[in-house]
Amino acid sequence: MKSIRTKLHVAAYLVLIWPMIPAAGSVYCNEGGARLEVLGSGELSFATTRAAGSYLVWNNDKARVLVNAGPGTYLRYKYSGADFKDLTAIVTTQTGIEQTADLPSILMASLRSGREDPLPIYGPSGNESYPSITQLFERLASEKGAYPELNSFVSHASPAGFRLRVRDVNPPGRKHWAEFANSELRLSAIAVRSGNIPSLAWRIIIGDTKIVFTGEFSNQRDIVADFAQDADALVVSHRLPSGARGLPLDFYTTPEEIGRIAAKANVKHLLLGSRGWRTFGRENATQETIATTFSGPQLYANEEECWGFN
Repeated sequence: MKSIRTKLHVAAYLVLIWPMIPAAGSVYCNEGGARLEVLGSGELSFATTRAAGSYLVWNNDKARVLVNAGPGTYLRYKYSGADFKDLTAIVTTQTGIEQTADLPSILMASLRSGREDPLPIYGPSGNESYPSITQLFERLASEKGAYPELNSFVSHASPAGFRLRVRDVNPPGRKHWAEFANSELRLSAIAVRSGNIPSLAWRIIIGDTKIVFTGEFSNQRDIVADFAQDADALVVSHRLPSGARGLPLDFYTTPEEIGRIAAKANVKHLLLGSRGWRTFGRENATQETIATTFSGPQLYANEEECWGFN
C-alpha cells in the first residue's frame, strides 16, 4: 500500500491533518497505543470501488473493536492483517445492509481462527420496520434461517471453538448504555435519530483515547455533542452536502451541523467517512463550510488508512 499521504485527494488537506500520525507505507496499525483504521469509506454504489463505512480500533498492535461490517468489510478486514482472536467486540450503528451484510462472511472465515473466547456483538434494538441485532441473528443463524451453517455460533456446540454473545442495546432518552468494560477498554452508546431506523452512536475509550462513531444520524435530538465531548476523534457519516433540504435531513447531517457539533464537543479531530454520491468530490466545499464553525483538523476517510493519537 502507498503511504496514505499519496492517497489524499486534495493536497490542502495535509495542512489540516498534521496532528494525526499515519501508518507509513503499511495497511497494518502496527504501532503502540490506540489507533483507528478505515476499512470502508463509501456507500453501496457501482460507481465506486469503496467498501461501505467500517472501522477497526486497534490498541498496541491488536485489533480490538470492529465498528460495522457492511459490504466490502470482509475483504478489507483480511487486508488489514488483523487477527480475529484479538477482537474484543463487534458493534453496529444500525442493522441494515450497509452495516451488517458481511457479518456472515466474517464469522464463517473465523472458523479456523483459533479463537476460544466468546465474542460480544452489540447493535440497536428494533422496531416494526427494522430488526434488532438479536432478531437479525435469529433470521440469519437459526436452524431454519438464511444461513443455517451459522447456527453453530449461537448454539451450545460450536466447531469454531467460541460462541457469539449477541445483545440489543436500547438506551432510553438521552441516557448512555455502558455495560461493557474490561481492563483495556470501555464501550458506551446512545440512541440517535435517523428517520425511522433504530440507530446508535458508539464511544470507545482506550486509556486516555476517546473515539466516537456517530453512524448515520440527523442530530434532531442534539445529543451527539455531549456524548462526544473532548473526543480525540469524532467519526461522522458524510452523506449530505452543504445546503441540503427535504427528506434526507431526517436521516443524515449536513456539513453545517457537523461543524457545529464538532465545535461544541471540542473534539480534537473530525473524520468524515461513508461519503456517498451527494458528497464525494465535494470535499473542498465541505471543508470550507465546516471550517466556519470548527477550527480543528478535518480529514476525509479513505480505504486502509490508519491513524494514531499522540
